[in-house]
Order: sequence, then structure tokens, then C-alpha cells
Amino acid sequence: MSESQPAGIEPVSFVRRLITGALFSIVLLSALIAGNRYFVLPALCAVFALIGSNEFYDLTAPQMNKFVRIIGCVLAVALPVITVFARLFIPENPVIGTGGLAGLSALFFVVAISLVVYLGWVAFTPTSRARDAALSFFGALYTGIPLSFVVLIREMERGEYLAPMIVLSVLAADSFAYLGGSLFGRHKLAPVISPKKSWEGFFAGTLGSIVVWSILPFFTHNPYSFWVAIFVGTLVSVASLVGDLFESRLKREANVKDSGTLLPGHGGLLDRIDSILLVSLVMFSLLSTVGVLLGVVTI
Repeated sequence: MSESQPAGIEPVSFVRRLITGALFSIVLLSALIAGNRYFVLPALCAVFALIGSNEFYDLTAPQMNKFVRIIGCVLAVALPVITVFARLFIPENPVIGTGGLAGLSALFFVVAISLVVYLGWVAFTPTSRARDAALSFFGALYTGIPLSFVVLIREMERGEYLAPMIVLSVLAADSFAYLGGSLFGRHKLAPVISPKKSWEGFFAGTLGSIVVWSILPFFTHNPYSFWVAIFVGTLVSVASLVGDLFESRLKREANVKDSGTLLPGHGGLLDRIDSILLVSLVMFSLLSTVGVLLGVVTI
């Protein structure tokens, strides 16, 4: 385990990062509170999917065929949107079900049809490249599926506070990790992939996530065991780290510092939502299995 001096906090960079992070958090949390009302949350997730998928393609295949890139962007945008239309317009039926089950069925349908389109494009277009198709499909799923799950979590029972709590815990983990790593980080966590990350930052981020899951339930009048807060807070922190490291790996392979320049002090949008993407996958899986079995939520 390599050891080094803490990086410290550069005031100008920190202020820029703080202001951008605060504005981003206000926009995202406001959309989560609004939910499907006036299509606010699905629209924001669709915009995030569009920008995020574009940044992914810039990192992994900047010379990608324009047609297949457009197909990927359209698929990424369609995924969060289709979950809402499925919930609103698909009637109750013994096969598909209602609510989140209808959304999941619609997601599966769109992904399956899209896969057919990709296979057909590669099979019948002589100038096509399988690598482009694979990266286009993966990029759309990487951004679109997790953002669809954000919408589905918001529509779960108790989703009006579960979805904001999940995002708040990710933001807390990210903020505590940044401060803890900058001030106390000496032991490198992943020096090859992300040299600035430290074990001290990771443990600080885990503490921040646990604090959120420990305090917020009392404001929602639905307290639960402190051990649940420790488990979920730690799970969110680990998933947040893995999501961040995955995107860091993409940037290192592309030999760039950030995924874009959209957010001053943070880089691109993908730099800001990389953790949320994986955490939403993990939390939706947890809630839709353990949560449903324990009667905590319904989908």
C-alpha cells in the first residue's frame, strides 16, 4: 500500500466545485421531489442519459459511426422515458402487471428491439464495425438503465423519500471522500486507475453515507435499525466507489482528465453521475428483492 502526503484543498478549485455541486444537487433533488409530476424527473433523467451517453462515446470511440452513435443516444434517452409511459398507459394485466413491473417489462422490450436493430445493422451494412455497435449498445445501457431505475425507485412505495435519500447518500459519500482524501489521504486506494483516491477518503465517504442513512429516516417518520443504516450506507459507499473507478478507467484509457467540461470544478456530467449510475442499479436490485420480500416497498 503506497503512502504519500495529502493533496490538500486548493481554495479557488474548491469554491468552484462547491458552487457547481450545490447547483447540481438542488436541480437533481428538486426533480426527485417532483417525481413524475409534469414529467420533471423522467425529463431530467432523459437529458442526463443523452449527455452521459455522448460523453461515454467521446471517451471510448470518438470516431464512432454517426448513425450508430445516434441510435445509442436515442436508446439511452428512450429508456427513462419508456418507464413512465409504461406506468401511465399500460393497463393492469396478469402477465405484465402494473407500476414498476410494467416499467421493467417496457425496458426489456425496448432493449430487445434495440439489440435486433444493432445486429441487423452489423449484419447488413458492409461498412459497419461490430466494435462500434457493441460500444453504442453498452453506452446506452450504461447510462439509460440506471437512470430508468432512478425513475422506478421514485415511483416505489415510499419512493418519495427513498430516491432523495439514495442520491443524498451518494452526494455525502462523494463530498466526505473528497474532503477526507484531500486533508488526510496518505494511503493510495487505486494508484494506477485513480491516483488521487485514498483509503482515508473512502472511509470518510462511507461515514458520510452512513450518517445520511442514520439521520434522514427520523424526518420521514419511518425509523429503522441503526445496523440497517450501517449496511446500506456502506453498500452505497462501495458501489459509489466502484462506479467512480469504472469511469476513471475509461478516462485513463482515453488519456483525458475529465469526461467533458459541462460542470466547472467537476468536469463532464459523467464525472458527476458515475457513482449514481451504479448505486441506482444496486439499490433498485436490493429494494426490488429484499425490500419487496420484507414488505418495505412494493413495485
